[in-house]
Amino acid sequence: MSEPGLFCQINTAATGPAETAKKHVPVITLPEKIKAGEPFTVTIKVGEAPHVMENGHFIQFIDLYCGHIYLSRVDFTAVMTKPDISLSIVLQHEGSRTLRAFSRCNLHGIWEGTREVNVIT
Repeated sequence: MSEPGLFCQINTAATGPAETAKKHVPVITLPEKIKAGEPFTVTIKVGEAPHVMENGHFIQFIDLYCGHIYLSRVDFTAVMTKPDISLSIVLQHEGSRTLRAFSRCNLHGIWEGTREVNVIT
């Protein structure tokens, strides 16, 4: 029997099983200060604990959104890639925003991690 919540919704650290979440929830890292209109680097790592990247079990992609606005997708292959990425992005308007990263495991579904960012002028 599958774990509750998996496959039928977007899983988070709060909704997914704790041990599974540790290896699947994207962790977003960014600079302390973000200036409107200036590029900055966002780093996303899948899981607090390493996720396997084997032929039968691997992370297929990471998507990045600012709120509900799609920014980017990075696809992965089993064995030869690692689900850690760095992207350069620009947020044009000042104010508080939520960056949302989604990772998809071929066995455990889609997982979401979020990070608040305050954009200044």
